[in-house]
Amino acid sequence: MRLLALWVMRLGLPTEAVAITGMVVGILAGLSFMATSELSRSSTFWALGLVFCILRIVSIRIDAFLQKHSEGFVEDEYFQELPERVSDAVALIGFGFASLSNPWLGLATALAAIFSAYVRSLGMLRGAAKEKASSGPMTRIHRLVLLSLTSILMMFDISEDRFDTSIPEITLWIIFLGCIATILIRLIKIRR
Repeated sequence: MRLLALWVMRLGLPTEAVAITGMVVGILAGLSFMATSELSRSSTFWALGLVFCILRIVSIRIDAFLQKHSEGFVEDEYFQELPERVSDAVALIGFGFASLSNPWLGLATALAAIFSAYVRSLGMLRGAAKEKASSGPMTRIHRLVLLSLTSILMMFDISEDRFDTSIPEITLWIIFLGCIATILIRLIKIRR
């Protein structure tokens, strides 16, 4: 990942370009998840969703490396927030519309994820250390890993007979509750 980030630096791409690329990949992940409920070959779109989630994780890691090694301005951080939030929202709402999922739960999860990012930004604005403002059990990468794992389970058509709730709904509940816990942890640490 570090070598890839160094290669991107040599190309001279700004961190904003990486953030926008990540946003596009996040949107494609959400659209792929939505397509699983509309089309007969849902495993193909679960696989696409998986690939786009992995690419999204890669873009987040590269972006973090570039930000650490560049002399960015405060405005750059704000410019990068918009692509991040769009990507979060579309990926989670799209996952809510996926096969065997729940659109309302997807929307609630997207709102919780966006609010957890808002609390992080607010904490950093008030002078909290990045570690405190960014702490919690459900960060962007954690959410994407859960979406990826669920995509794998759905690609292989894991039987739903063992569960009262579908696997995508279970995933959304885990992410939603994790985001709520993250919000509370961040608020407590920021207040301290």
